[in-house]
Amino acid sequence: MRRLGIAGLPGRPRYRKIPNTPTASDLVNRDFARSEPNRLWLTDITEHRTREGKVYCAVVLDAFSRRVVGWSIDSSQTASLVVNALGMAIENRQAEGVVIHSDHGTQ
Repeated sequence: MRRLGIAGLPGRPRYRKIPNTPTASDLVNRDFARSEPNRLWLTDITEHRTREGKVYCAVVLDAFSRRVVGWSIDSSQTASLVVNALGMAIENRQAEGVVIHSDHGTQ
């Protein structure tokens, strides 16, 4: 980065891991390739600034097709944001036995 003249944002990171906090085990083992649909879904929440304030978008992707199978947008980052996105994915795909993988973000 130094050679290219690129620098990161100044200051300390905003979010830190909370020590001794239990997390789910990694059922994927960093292997995201799948040979058929509805075996692994990936999910994340993104924050978007607008003129009226922030909005949050939760998205569920099928790892096989890399298509969005569920999504939800709300002005607050609550559990219902994610539940609505997962509900849409389940309703759209009628899937059972799917592994859902997300990062260990602050959400």
